Amino acid sequence: MRASLPNHAASDEEIVLTKRGYEELVEEHRRLVEEKHPHAVAALKEAVEMAGDLTDNQQYLDARSDLDRIEERIDILADRLRGARPLRPREASGAVVGRGSRVVLEDLDAATSEEYVVVASAESDPTHGRLSDESPVGRAICGHREGDLVDARTPRRVRHLRITTVNGRRGR
Repeated sequence: MRASLPNHAASDEEIVLTKRGYEELVEEHRRLVEEKHPHAVAALKEAVEMAGDLTDNQQYLDARSDLDRIEERIDILADRLRGARPLRPREASGAVVGRGSRVVLEDLDAATSEEYVVVASAESDPTHGRLSDESPVGRAICGHREGDLVDARTPRRVRHLRITTVNGRRGR
């Protein structure tokens, strides 16, 4: 297990996250290392002290499983953070859609609008307005501007979209 916050230097596979996404990963890593891991170690120690034969001790097995799960998540986050950096403000401030852009998309077939922030796949959550730039819609809109019409090939259908807003500015 890696107990310290990982080095944030760029790696061969740099992951650029929104500031919010990066901060959430750092906070989750901190919380696991400083809070959950020590509690899990204490629970495991208590289970060992209370039992004779550990193979049949459900409290021990549960505590060991919990500690293993926490350590695995700490390692995953440390690896992710080692290759990650927060998006620089100037990288998401233009009128061209890219990672970090806040966009409003009009679905021309359904006559509906949806608002998203374009993010890395590691922080994607479309139900909460966080659209991966690697998703079909994300790939279709990246590089385009306000007012552009784009077609996004999704697994179910081709979506005909208009980019009506990029970073809070209304398009044509």
